[in-house]
Amino acid sequence: MAWAATAALGLCTAGWLTLAPSPSGSAGRDGGGPAKAKKATGLTAAVSAPFSAFTEGYDCYRIPTLVTTKDGTLLAIAEARTASCNDIGDIDIVLKRSTDEGRTWGPMQVIRGTGDPGAYGNPVPVVDSASGRLTLLHAYSTWTPDTDGNRVRGPRELRLAHSTDDGASWTTDPAPQPQLKGADWAWVSVGPGHGIQLTPTRPDRPGRLVVSADYRTESGESGAQLLYSDDGGLTWKPGARWGAPEGTPAPNEPALTQLPDGRIYVNARSTATCGTPDHRIAAIVEDAAAPAVPDPGFRPVTDLPAPPAAGSVLQLPGGPLLLSAPSRPGAEFSDRWTLAVRTSKDEGRTWSKDGAVVLRERAGYSDMTVLPGGRVGLLYETANGTPHGYVKFTAFGPHELQAATEDLTPRRTTDATPFHHHAVVHGAPRLGNRPDGGKAMRFDGKDDFLRLVDCPDQLRIGDGDFAVATWVKYKTRGQDRDSGLRQPLFWAYGQGPAARQLRIEADPATGRLEATVNAGTGPASVTAPTRTDDDAWHHVVLQRRGTRLELSVDGAPPATTGLAPDHMDFRPTGAFTVHLGTQPDYKAFYAGALDDVRVYGRALSANDTARLRAGNDLTDQLRVHLPFDRVW
Repeated sequence: MAWAATAALGLCTAGWLTLAPSPSGSAGRDGGGPAKAKKATGLTAAVSAPFSAFTEGYDCYRIPTLVTTKDGTLLAIAEARTASCNDIGDIDIVLKRSTDEGRTWGPMQVIRGTGDPGAYGNPVPVVDSASGRLTLLHAYSTWTPDTDGNRVRGPRELRLAHSTDDGASWTTDPAPQPQLKGADWAWVSVGPGHGIQLTPTRPDRPGRLVVSADYRTESGESGAQLLYSDDGGLTWKPGARWGAPEGTPAPNEPALTQLPDGRIYVNARSTATCGTPDHRIAAIVEDAAAPAVPDPGFRPVTDLPAPPAAGSVLQLPGGPLLLSAPSRPGAEFSDRWTLAVRTSKDEGRTWSKDGAVVLRERAGYSDMTVLPGGRVGLLYETANGTPHGYVKFTAFGPHELQAATEDLTPRRTTDATPFHHHAVVHGAPRLGNRPDGGKAMRFDGKDDFLRLVDCPDQLRIGDGDFAVATWVKYKTRGQDRDSGLRQPLFWAYGQGPAARQLRIEADPATGRLEATVNAGTGPASVTAPTRTDDDAWHHVVLQRRGTRLELSVDGAPPATTGLAPDHMDFRPTGAFTVHLGTQPDYKAFYAGALDDVRVYGRALSANDTARLRAGNDLTDQLRVHLPFDRVW
């Protein structure tokens, strides 16, 4: 059923733009209402899988794009990466065609890259409805290994390819398009996602073709630029541009669509990651050929939980504006989970808190198109344990989107400091009563955990003194002894022998807590002097005082170890997350309770820790405080 045709059923502007929350009241693990209720079913996760990792001569497929040709053929286009999923390397552009709206796909075609070890990437197709011609803008760069074996990207340029037979064959122009790259640009790319054709302004002229691009100058300015063609895609010119200096939110990987009034809506991934929950940025352009994006230019899209990732926007004829993107909050690439489709009823100024989940597991980039029958096709990245590698396809109509709608608002528990670093709640940890009054957070050891997201500076511990204090209550289970897995209580930053990190774990072999720090030079650990796995409450303090790492339990003399100079600074250099109840790879979970979790930017005295054990507050240099009084 076409979207415009649903108006008679009251599902177009009256229903689609005011989607009601799902009766379940929960989005499951990564979204959710106040409690873990029955999960909404979501949309069909996959109708087909056009590209699968480690098949057809390639290890990894990324950067999917989807387009419907004039004659109704569906084209799935992606980067095909050899040897690894690395962004730099031998990368081809591949295509599969479907004549049954994505249920089955024809054989794979290599559009660019055969016999060339260079990197062809960011394919952006756009269709000229007058001639049927397909234009594929894409990027190209060489690469070389350095003395350490790392891949170094060479100069990057834009190129063109064309098809006049619905993508069955392609003519390619190996020459770069220098007019599309500024003289001082250190980086240029297009998309990801398909381009658009604007509504014709004159009956004797086809609509203008428009593609999005992004760039970075030698001086550090980043931004977006529209590229346009007025001759059906044969030649291209640079159009409206907007940039921002380094350190200021700027658009990256922009997606675009035409609004009903003819203007162009551009929604992009933001270069801002840490210290903000706003990871998408948007602008409206009236004239793609203008020299600049009009004021106010690109502005953060607020109240839209999303990690840094490319998304897709699609204005449906007679229907809502759609956005597909991962919906899990966070600033890291590893936060690309829970791909969902949201709607906007005010031309993208705000987005619904409700949406339809496509996949609750890891998922990355996506692209949408209107299928010949009027449904929406969606092509997206996913894999086992990573957001990338496979490219899958699904489709949905208005009734399916309506039925799958649920509340995507992340559940949180309060940070009582003025910084308001409220922790995101995953799974269904319970607030239980403590015998001495108050509440505590109880974790089931299966899929319950909390995250402190968006890498605030207050939690970026450097080489100075700090303290982590919390109440713990747990009992070593038989299954923990059998598996030998340590239970992570508190884990800040990265994971692995060379990753900067700070963690507290319960060791099932000894029944004791162990704390570890790593400045990227190897771990330094300290083990609590007494057992804590007796199912009783214990107050635990991990801190660094000068060059000593200390771990104390219930106010007793701490276990200590000295830190060498190269073990002192484990401050993360990029985006980070603090996990409670799990570790970054989610392969171990804590079964027990936590209460009154605090992080200080200083060491605590014996008097300080006594005050905390007695239930008194201590706010001097308090960076985060989770009292676990409610989940909201």
